[in-house]
Amino acid sequence: MNPDSGAKSKSSAFNPPLSQIKARQMGELVRGDSRWDVLLETVGDPAVGAVRGRIHFISVNVHRLSGWIFLEWSEQEVQTRFGDFSALELWNLLDSIAA
Repeated sequence: MNPDSGAKSKSSAFNPPLSQIKARQMGELVRGDSRWDVLLETVGDPAVGAVRGRIHFISVNVHRLSGWIFLEWSEQEVQTRFGDFSALELWNLLDSIAA
């Protein structure tokens, strides 16, 4: 018997169409000479009936991107959850995704 027979296929990475993604400027992180624009990206995920969100950090020619770290019922709830992050927590997230 094939071990894969009858098994559900593994889900692929969440990769929504660009036309469905919304991005919103959420502010700046500034520390000394380091300056990053912070954007919150949201998109509906019909597979789970919720909204996913991730954070972009952009500085001149550098772009860092978190994974889809938010999963909430609405876009407003994702924005509220983002608002719970302190500047220090955003810096820590940025440092954790350093290239």
